[in-house]
Amino acid sequence: MTSLQSPHVIQPGQMLPDVLRAYPHLRPVFDQYSLRGCGGANGPAESIAYFAQAHGVNIEQLLHELNRGLRDPSSIPAGGQTNDDSLDHLADTIYRRFFKAGVAVILSAGAVWGAVLLLRIGLGRSFTAISIHDINAHGHAQIFGWVGLFVMGFAYQAFPRMRHTSLWRPDLANFSFYLMVFGVMARAVGEPLHEWPLMRELAVSASFAEIAAIAMFITVLLRTFQRSRKPYATHDAYILAALAFFFVQAIYDLALMYATTTAPSRAELLRIIATYQAPLRDLQIHGFALLIILGVGVRMFPALFGFAAPSRALVRSALCVLIAAVLGEAGCFLLMRRSGNYAWAMPMYASMLALAGASIALTFRWGLLAHPAAPDRSSKFVRAAVAWLHTSMILLILAPLYMRTVLPGTQNLSDSGQHAAAIGFSHAYYGAVRHAITVGFISLVILGMAAKVVPTLNGIDIRRLSSLWVPFALINVGCFMRVAFQIATDFGEWAFPVAGISGLLEVSGIAVWGLHLWRIMNGWKPAEQDSAERPRWITADDKIGQIVEWYPQTLPLLIGRGFAPLANPVMRRTMAKAVSVRMAAAHHQLDLEDLLVELNTAVGAGASAAASSSRAVSLPVLQHA
Repeated sequence: MTSLQSPHVIQPGQMLPDVLRAYPHLRPVFDQYSLRGCGGANGPAESIAYFAQAHGVNIEQLLHELNRGLRDPSSIPAGGQTNDDSLDHLADTIYRRFFKAGVAVILSAGAVWGAVLLLRIGLGRSFTAISIHDINAHGHAQIFGWVGLFVMGFAYQAFPRMRHTSLWRPDLANFSFYLMVFGVMARAVGEPLHEWPLMRELAVSASFAEIAAIAMFITVLLRTFQRSRKPYATHDAYILAALAFFFVQAIYDLALMYATTTAPSRAELLRIIATYQAPLRDLQIHGFALLIILGVGVRMFPALFGFAAPSRALVRSALCVLIAAVLGEAGCFLLMRRSGNYAWAMPMYASMLALAGASIALTFRWGLLAHPAAPDRSSKFVRAAVAWLHTSMILLILAPLYMRTVLPGTQNLSDSGQHAAAIGFSHAYYGAVRHAITVGFISLVILGMAAKVVPTLNGIDIRRLSSLWVPFALINVGCFMRVAFQIATDFGEWAFPVAGISGLLEVSGIAVWGLHLWRIMNGWKPAEQDSAERPRWITADDKIGQIVEWYPQTLPLLIGRGFAPLANPVMRRTMAKAVSVRMAAAHHQLDLEDLLVELNTAVGAGASAAASSSRAVSLPVLQHA
């Protein structure tokens, strides 16, 4: 018998786990592009082309290195691990402790506490029915414990891989975790109870711990960037600007917390809040959270989801506009309040217009008009998040119209609405604006990206997991109720209870999502769809797609014999499962016996078994116990 087998060639559509199971010696080629620590021994369940796109690798270069390593194993680079396996393992898994802590915070001092506060507001039918210190402690937990912990965990895991390097000082990164967790927990207790003995001191020490943690976080990232040979890109500028805002807002937050907890009177407390709280939220939400998401989005959303990439000119110009806008809206507000000169309202509003215009222009093709390259459970979270960002920005620029025209021109207002019309400021409206961006945008991006990243890092095929429609629906419905009915409280007290229950829907959705990801991070994997034991040898009537699932090492052989569509994982899971070896050999005009010998040799069954299997006819047989 003559063999017509062609040399094995790795193709971009082949699944990464299939290649590594068939050719484990190629692992260092992928590791030099930051596969290490991602997806377990055989890597994540994604194609080589997708891996290259997500990791910013030239696909032609990667295929050249892989196929050269296939022909000449001596060309494969040596592994890049350090001498300390424990630090390597820590760097690969450090995101888990940050993500789990973030889930714990959002389901305690974050969303759950917020839902309780909202219920109290609904029952009291007033936004002043609860202590400002409770509100600020809850807001602090959301920014530092929910957003901050997830950003830190994601950055420690993803940013080194974006730059094809390893994390600098994982031990220091780990120390920043403990400082941050202590700070979030201690602040959540100390600020509301600041009048108790030593509680204010506890809150102050918590803030210093957070500042130290953020400083360590920034230092580790900057040193990680320095050890990489890759030049800085435009999206890195977004990330660096966000890190600067992260550090500045932490210092500002400490100063504001100390000022509010030491205010000698309620009148002074209200003056401090009215002057200094809004600029802090601008730095936290528009400066830190928005910029870090946009920086990651510019780099990863087109690669992960196939969204349209904004032009380089737009990315560069938008960054300058956004930084200036954040500084403008925060700075002009402070100048207006401290000087009493309302002429500063004009440049402040111009900054808001610039902020809205730049953010909407940059993300316009990521929202509801986006066309994901393939079905993905995370893309709906990101698209909805962008829609909420646009909603928040539109509400923001309509705020003067609402305050100066709508409220004064409406006769039937609630008590809170009448007060808002009298002072020219609506707590309900601005709260809705903030909620649309914090929960609608920021939280949905966190949920979507974590639902994408966590299974990938744990080697789980996302297509076999829940689509997460339940948490998606609960959070979006809850967010809509909160935004719509909170504004409606200016017009009728009937809206307070409805807005109050919205938090319960959001908490329920986050809880479902959090439990799902927590199980995966603890090692849970979905059950195999096809639990049938693989046969000892391949027969003529075995299906091609099933053979590749049983024995991934046969995939390069089959592709080399002309079965090129098998490189597409969708084809392997659909049409190839209906085509037997006998049918495929006849279609491609191959000698059936030769093909079976090659397949069984590849799986270690031997030629004699293969020869007999070519004459076998598979018939359905009833098995009796």
